Amino acid sequence: MKPISRREFISKILNTGVGLSLWPLVSACSDVAGNRSFNKKIVILGIDGLDPSLLEHYIHEGVMPNFQRLMSYGSFSKMRSSIPPQSPVAWSDFTVGASAAVHGIYDFIHRDPKTMIPYFSTSQVLESKHSIKIGDWKIPLSGGKVKLLREGKAFWEYLEEAEIPATIYKMPGNFPVASKRAKCVSGMGTPDILGSYGTFSFYTTASALKYKEVTGGKIFPVTVRENKIVSELIGPVNSLKKEQSNIKLPLFVWIDPQNDVAKIQVQNCELILTPGEWSDWIQLSFDNLPYVKSTKGICKIFLKQIRPEFEMYVSPINIDPSEQALPVTSPASYGKEIVQKIGLFGTKGLPADTKALSYGVLSDEEYLQLSQQILDEDKKALQFEMERLESRSGGLLFFYFSNIDQDSHMFWRAIDKKHSQYPSAMIGRHADVIRDLYVEMDRVLGDVYRTFDLRDDRFRLIVMSDHGFGPFYRGFNLNTWLVRNGYISLSHGGSEDDATFFQNVDWSKSKAYGLGINALYLNIRGRERNGVVSEEDTPRLLMKLRKELLDLKDPLTGVNPVSRVWFGKDLFHREDDKVPDMIIGWNRGYRSSWETILGGFPPDVFVDNDDKWSGDHCIDPMLVPAVLLSNKKITLQDPSLPDVTATILAECNISIPVYMTGKPLYSI
Repeated sequence: MKPISRREFISKILNTGVGLSLWPLVSACSDVAGNRSFNKKIVILGIDGLDPSLLEHYIHEGVMPNFQRLMSYGSFSKMRSSIPPQSPVAWSDFTVGASAAVHGIYDFIHRDPKTMIPYFSTSQVLESKHSIKIGDWKIPLSGGKVKLLREGKAFWEYLEEAEIPATIYKMPGNFPVASKRAKCVSGMGTPDILGSYGTFSFYTTASALKYKEVTGGKIFPVTVRENKIVSELIGPVNSLKKEQSNIKLPLFVWIDPQNDVAKIQVQNCELILTPGEWSDWIQLSFDNLPYVKSTKGICKIFLKQIRPEFEMYVSPINIDPSEQALPVTSPASYGKEIVQKIGLFGTKGLPADTKALSYGVLSDEEYLQLSQQILDEDKKALQFEMERLESRSGGLLFFYFSNIDQDSHMFWRAIDKKHSQYPSAMIGRHADVIRDLYVEMDRVLGDVYRTFDLRDDRFRLIVMSDHGFGPFYRGFNLNTWLVRNGYISLSHGGSEDDATFFQNVDWSKSKAYGLGINALYLNIRGRERNGVVSEEDTPRLLMKLRKELLDLKDPLTGVNPVSRVWFGKDLFHREDDKVPDMIIGWNRGYRSSWETILGGFPPDVFVDNDDKWSGDHCIDPMLVPAVLLSNKKITLQDPSLPDVTATILAECNISIPVYMTGKPLYSI
């Protein structure tokens, strides 16, 4: 390659989109006045995991007066969730007003059948195709990007075309955001600055923890010398370097020899914390090389203890909404606007750090402190957005809350005496965690009433969830079952214990495999890399698998772990290599094991769930219906998620597209 001058080099860099991994920000037009003839105000509260049975129970206890008022004035109904009832699938059903037949999201995890490499289903990283090498540096000459994999047209795009103002706050599956007129904050699927869905850092002198291997985080063993700790904070990969090494920031801690207090320094930020104290969000800057835009992140630091062992938690480093390395708001100026109004806010798609709780890095109390901070942050943002909508002649606000879903996963053990984790000594203090969250959502609803008039015919209020909740008692190792029943063959010398991520699988003798939470695929000739199942044999094999799964019994309980089974192509009528050949609807209390999700082979087919992740919803959707409430009487029978989408368009006098399967919930 022809050498370039320093001036040319700098010019190339300054004109290259450089961010988390050198992706350009998505620009969008500024806020517009909107359609002045539209005079309705629509508020939709999306409460992930709100369960109808628990909701009715707490209403009958008398602790949720605002939900009671909405049920009395308007309507309450159970609502059909998606197949399967996973959050990215369900919220995509709502976003496009149709099932995965339109949006193409079937599970948290998809796979490339040609490589058998799994990937997250909602977004994909596309790297730069052109670069130059200068010494150790690899410089992209054209920006890469992040691609949203959800297909179909989002309902707010129809509102944009009608010039109806819309704000979509943290819709799951909406990353990266790239709206034309609507204001958007990205939701579930938004990575942290490492490109993961949440990687915490934990610094400790305790031998019991410092050599522990964890997923979703990294343990840093540290040593105190002369009351000082020297370590590092791991940042994003420097994609300008050929070896793709991580950028690291020096981290210093000074411990007061007399008092329980420590000074923590990262870059220009100095914190004074006492044990048990959380910091606010702090801003970090990760420099790629001179003349190149730095990657900005934010994190929180929690000082667990100083003595006798030192323990300090650092949250996953979120993308800074005020200086975005990747598009987490649209337009980018909207992120700065929110920060000016409420302060820095978390952008990681799943804000709660459930892995830190599962591994004991955070205690129950510490996890709940972080959960409350997340909720307080969202409540401030909701109030800001409601005031904006109230000042307009009309428009729509969708606002998403994650707490009930995340904390029901982690604290179902506190309300279910049948769960193996229930007798824990800590449970007594947290018996009301889930109940208290429902009460918090009732207070949020009260805030809505104080801003808008529930009786105003020009005001529409919808409260919805994507699914309900249930217990997770026993895990089913689908791939182990497939091995035991002759559907998967391991290579010579391989064993189930060391067969993870499909290691040691002899694909020339394997007919089926499980990947994701609810998906089973056949090893089909011409589709999979080493497929052996012919097109003619596919229907017979699927029928055989379905019968055997539906006939299964758990030897410990006598319960069938499988409630229902669907064939993907029959369900979605879509010719797509991503469509699972079979979708398994697990029975209440059961779910695919964590190892099955990414192609593992644990030694036992059934296993007790002894994780604090004790509740779940990725089962037969008939067993975990969603919640639907409205301030207008619902007349539609057996509503589903796409029906809410159709209702939004009808309220906005927009024709419902033929591909949308939903119908309005009531006459408009």
